[in-house]
Amino acid sequence: MELVIIILFILSILLFILSFVQKDRTKDLENQIENFSITLMQEIYQLKKKIKIVEEELLSSNSEPYYAQQQKQTTGSLMNEVAQHYENGYSIERISQLTGLTETEVQSLLANYLRKE
Repeated sequence: MELVIIILFILSILLFILSFVQKDRTKDLENQIENFSITLMQEIYQLKKKIKIVEEELLSSNSEPYYAQQQKQTTGSLMNEVAQHYENGYSIERISQLTGLTETEVQSLLANYLRKE
């Protein structure tokens, strides 16, 4: 009986020492997660800086949005095209066929053009 207790005691000491020597896998996982989170935070910071730069460029370049500029240019070029066809003597129906606009749109553009003159 004493021998069994001594063997169990020695075995417990050996296992206790072995537990300190054995590599801790949770520490590795914690380090990996910490490195990943640091990398992620750096990328987020860089993205925020880039977004801020783009916003500043957009705000400082022009107060009018890009799509509004495009619409003005498109409307202006359409109005010029419709006016040119009108001055060449084409009817509203023919102008709508040539430009792909409806007759109502052609009349509206012509009204704006004639008002400007």
